[in-house]
Amino acid sequence: MSDKDKQTLCPFCQRIMLADEKNQVLTLVIWTQYTWHDYKMIWDPKEYGNITSVQMPNSALWRPDILLFNSADEHFDASFPVNFVVNSDGSVLLAPPAIIRISCSLSMTWFPYDDQLCYMKFGSWTYTGSRLNLEIEDTDLTEKNKIDLSYYVPNGEFDLLATPAQRIATPFKGDQYVELYFYMHLKRKTLYYGLNWIVPSVLISLSNIVGFTMPPECGEKITLQITNLLSVTVFLGMVSDVTPPTSESIPVIAAFLSINLVILGTSIIFTLVVVNIHFRSAKTHVMGAWSVTSFHETDETVILSDKKPLEKKVRIQEIEKLQSDNKLTLMEEMLAEILEILNAFKTLRDEEEEEEDQQSDWRFCAMVVDRFSLFLFTFLIFSFSAVVFFATPNILDAQPVIE
Repeated sequence: MSDKDKQTLCPFCQRIMLADEKNQVLTLVIWTQYTWHDYKMIWDPKEYGNITSVQMPNSALWRPDILLFNSADEHFDASFPVNFVVNSDGSVLLAPPAIIRISCSLSMTWFPYDDQLCYMKFGSWTYTGSRLNLEIEDTDLTEKNKIDLSYYVPNGEFDLLATPAQRIATPFKGDQYVELYFYMHLKRKTLYYGLNWIVPSVLISLSNIVGFTMPPECGEKITLQITNLLSVTVFLGMVSDVTPPTSESIPVIAAFLSINLVILGTSIIFTLVVVNIHFRSAKTHVMGAWSVTSFHETDETVILSDKKPLEKKVRIQEIEKLQSDNKLTLMEEMLAEILEILNAFKTLRDEEEEEEDQQSDWRFCAMVVDRFSLFLFTFLIFSFSAVVFFATPNILDAQPVIE
């Protein structure tokens, strides 16, 4: 097949308008430059006043039926009809502009540290390769960039890394069907998501850890953790608004927020247990033998503090000796009454001290659970955060972008 039977195609990308992850559609502003040779449109410029090129209406000449196969536009072919530019040697140029919507599998697994690979698939709808030899026009273009970016305006959400292309000829029933693939390698800019999503989520997790250092008597202990739980729920809802409703993959930031949600919910349960234990008293709860043994062995110096015996200002032994006398005087009767009062006071004081001791044991038990929760949730939050950080590819990879 000669060069005169060849049709070339070169897309010019002007800008990336929108990447709709929810509907898996990429919207672009492009104009596609088609060139081919029409033998009927050859003339000698000397015979026509040295006219070397003319513009002709869109419906005046034959044009190849080259379409965008993966178009997601409701009209399928969204190109604007423009004039042909015909040269005296028979070469024809057609460059219609268009706002196209292409179907693209936008994977959200590593969102917002993701990169996407979308493509535009061009081909003839009816002509085979033997009748329409479609080629890529890559004059003055590099191997890395086969889409002309002379008029490209950088996008605020994505960086354009490369635009390679390939020509695929598929054999079918003794002939070939030619398709041109123009790829667009995109990488998401993470500054917006880092400042508005990730940093607040990390601060919320850290404030939840600090919440375990607050005393149980403080009524804001549970309020802080419930507020953190609601905040993470709001961020998780924001993620679900931009991700497609699919079960094929879960965004890494959604996994991170879901883990934080579970940790925060569990921390609220632990905090409720701490508060419940802290405000227990001997009148309502009795600490079991296993609890006493466990916590006393943990720190006997804290729980089992030395209790000073009640000072006896009356010598009970002497009073009992007086009672043994058969002849009780009036003074001895008074002393016996005083003895009964002192015994009752001693019994009451012992009960109060025992109640205070048990309440101190419950408070110390709550403090142990609270400190255990502090270390446990600190370990869990930092561990899961480190796993998510190191499992995310390209998080620190700085690749050259096309400006």
